[in-house]
Amino acid sequence: MNVCLKSYGLNGRFEQEASMYPGLHPARVTEQHKNLYRLVSEKSEMFGAVSGRLQHGADGGIDFPAVGDWVMIDRQDADSGNAVIHCVLSRKSAFVRKSAGTANEQQVIAANIDTLFLCMSLNADFNMRRMERYLTIAWDSRA
Repeated sequence: MNVCLKSYGLNGRFEQEASMYPGLHPARVTEQHKNLYRLVSEKSEMFGAVSGRLQHGADGGIDFPAVGDWVMIDRQDADSGNAVIHCVLSRKSAFVRKSAGTANEQQVIAANIDTLFLCMSLNADFNMRRMERYLTIAWDSRA
């Protein structure tokens, strides 16, 4: 299975940054399941987990991969198990919200997106202030 990563959004900017990591391969994060990520690379789809170095060097949740991120992995096919994510390439946009709970951390919902749609039901749960918060987050995301 060969995949054209350009159809997933790989462009010259990401290719140039990826070339700084010899021996590693670019992949796009398509799903996140707690500490496990579904990735698509040139050769196949696979699961991956962050390396210990990336995990211990992260300042917070914002430094971990999110859906839409381009990451550098150690293999291109799923034949030899899960891939290891060694780094996250710089984001061109990020849809970020405050994490749940009392901690003052941020959580990346999606990264490297171009278009964002905000939808809200017009039933009894409609809340204009919530829509204002969503619009602010959308504006800050650079999508």
